[in-house]
Amino acid sequence: MSTEQSGNQVLHGSIVGRDQTIHQYAPKGTNREIQTLYERLKVERGCSGVSDICDELNHYMSLQPDIDVRGLDAKLNESNRADLLFIAKQMKEKAAKAIMRCQTSKTAQRIFVIILDQIHFDFMMKVTPLIEGDKDRVVVDEKISEIIEGLYSALGENLLELSAKDLLGLLFFLGGNCHIRWDKC
Repeated sequence: MSTEQSGNQVLHGSIVGRDQTIHQYAPKGTNREIQTLYERLKVERGCSGVSDICDELNHYMSLQPDIDVRGLDAKLNESNRADLLFIAKQMKEKAAKAIMRCQTSKTAQRIFVIILDQIHFDFMMKVTPLIEGDKDRVVVDEKISEIIEGLYSALGENLLELSAKDLLGLLFFLGGNCHIRWDKC
């Protein structure tokens, strides 16, 4: 017995003779762990649940006096970035509020930890060597921009609705909490 399939029209969907398997993949370059966490966050229905902040996130939220106790103002001024001071302080504050808004969700906390870890890692491995090598500010800022753009692309579905500017705010947040600096050690 044969089935005639000519003339079938489908506006949305598929015509299949038996089983259909659909594989959905995140776009190339997307962080798979974050995508998995987005699924969990959908089930949690946003930033609610627990009341304590995980140790990893607490590390980034706390000042690190053993590293560089200067505040964001001093770091930007001493690295000839005083022109960024006003906006950097605003963006840092917005980043801190975004983290606090989702402090009751372990899943959202984990997403922020992944993002902060990546910014910190990339800064240490890609930006700090440029600073230590006396590269021009334009070169350093271009590398920072590449890092932020790459991380933004890796967010995929982006349920926390973070913009590239929000990610830059997280970089300033790290600077203000003594994790990174824009001048030589």
